[in-house]
Amino acid sequence: MKLNATTSTFLTPEKLKQIPLFLAETYRGISRHRLHLYPDVKAVLEELHDRFRLAALSDAQSAWALPEMQAVGIESFFNPIIISSDYGFRKPDRRLFKAVLSGLEIEPENVLFVGNDMYRDIFGARQLGIKTVFFSSNQGKQQMNGVSPDYIIYRFTELKQAIRFFESQ
Repeated sequence: MKLNATTSTFLTPEKLKQIPLFLAETYRGISRHRLHLYPDVKAVLEELHDRFRLAALSDAQSAWALPEMQAVGIESFFNPIIISSDYGFRKPDRRLFKAVLSGLEIEPENVLFVGNDMYRDIFGARQLGIKTVFFSSNQGKQQMNGVSPDYIIYRFTELKQAIRFFESQ
């Protein structure tokens, strides 16, 4: 941005430094008006919450992830909620998956990880021997050489069928 005599009065160097953060926060605030869950997510979570301990692992920023989970009414289903920005590294870093396991106090072989990114989620969970369900959605890396999930779903309600599959093994 080029400053001239007119803009320099209004945009001091300190204000100029704040513009990227202001724009990011504005964008995120506007996008929250369009925020919604995939179909059936809340109903499935309500059902699963009665039977299982649920955790969330996200690469989002805490400042946005937690308010967004609250806005769509799902944060109460998860304990722990692990946000990578709080740790300083992102999925598929093993330490994040270990934090989830520690918070749940469950061994990897007794966990089912659901994710929508073949690298960050499926590869990451499989590094620790965690069973995986890939939610094929409009987000995340859909394929990765040498990585395949244990089960694939295309609608969130299919997660119940995936759980039955694993319980029958």
